[in-house]
Amino acid sequence: MERSKKNSKKNNVVLVIAVAAVVIFGGAFAYFAYDYYLWWRDGQVAAANTRDTLEVFADQMLDISDAIAAADVLDDEYIASEVGQVAAHVAVTAMSAAFDISPLARERERTGNSDIVAFLYIEGTNVNNVVVQGPDNSYYLYRDAMGNRNLNGALFLDYRNSRQFSDKNTIIFGHNMNNGAMFHDLRYYMREDFFQAHPYITIITDQQVLVYRIFSVFQTRIDFDYIQVDFQDRDEFGDLVTEIMRRRIYETGVAATADDNMLILSTCTNVTEDTRIVVAARLSKVVLIR
Repeated sequence: MERSKKNSKKNNVVLVIAVAAVVIFGGAFAYFAYDYYLWWRDGQVAAANTRDTLEVFADQMLDISDAIAAADVLDDEYIASEVGQVAAHVAVTAMSAAFDISPLARERERTGNSDIVAFLYIEGTNVNNVVVQGPDNSYYLYRDAMGNRNLNGALFLDYRNSRQFSDKNTIIFGHNMNNGAMFHDLRYYMREDFFQAHPYITIITDQQVLVYRIFSVFQTRIDFDYIQVDFQDRDEFGDLVTEIMRRRIYETGVAATADDNMLILSTCTNVTEDTRIVVAARLSKVVLIR
């Protein structure tokens, strides 16, 4: 009788443990399943938003390319008044608008978002999207370019930077999404052959087209302040450029100096939380839209 009671207690304990295990593992499975569903759903929304954006810009891209090729060369006085100080190697030209209504204006109207400041594209890659700028560097981390919550976030300009891309160091952030969205393709710049095939980054604003040439690609921990925006003087900025040159993982054949305006594309490595892939480029060409 006593043995029967002991066995009954043991069975009850085993049953409780089994039920608890089912509840715990079932809850964990439901949590991860729901998490995966959110990741999948937001990825679908991000892909649809990108397609809609590209439709807005697609009609203009060929016209813009043709207009850039036929742009007028400007004299130094005009450049100084309209563009300001640029490195000697930067070509500055002007073109007639290749569109009746700016595609950026159309995109702001379509999305209802005045935070859209530019369109960024790297030919032959999936890095083709609008750039937004929020009140800080967290706002668009998990919001899309329409301002809606989305795990993919948006490509966003550092909140400290000028919307005219006139700073010495301009930074654009984006997630390294495994679904191919945002700055996913920046991971391929870790291969030299990918850099050789895609050496230029193009930014389109309302007033100008900016072409940047990549000069350095590297990985870094976030304790390296490559996203510095304010500099005491030319030498301080030059020190940053020199360090970014030193860190490149392969020879690009392109040099940058303190005279250059720099564009930084920054994304996570997806290896550790405190490491980043950095693609650094110098301003190579300015085409004014008039």
